[in-house]
Amino acid sequence: MLLTALTTALGLVPLAIGLNFDFFGLFTSLSPELFWGGEQAAWWGPMAVAVIVGIIFATFLTLILVPVLYKRGGRSGSLLQAQRAGGGRRPGLACRR
Repeated sequence: MLLTALTTALGLVPLAIGLNFDFFGLFTSLSPELFWGGEQAAWWGPMAVAVIVGIIFATFLTLILVPVLYKRGGRSGSLLQAQRAGGGRRPGLACRR
């Protein structure tokens, strides 16, 4: 997951900083140009920044915050501890036969 998030964020950095590639020049005369700014950078730049920030935030939530909150306990943590201590049965439930 970390590798996917990192490559996505790094792949969007040129779009976020406004680096443009002239595809039209590549296909017509085989001489593409790299340039800063332009219409596409103004249009897609803010979206790239939002995706980069969002994917970094979601990665932090998934890999750091969720395991920490899970480890802290709560109802699900106490149920797991009770299951381990009680031989796999949940406390308070009777078996029907």
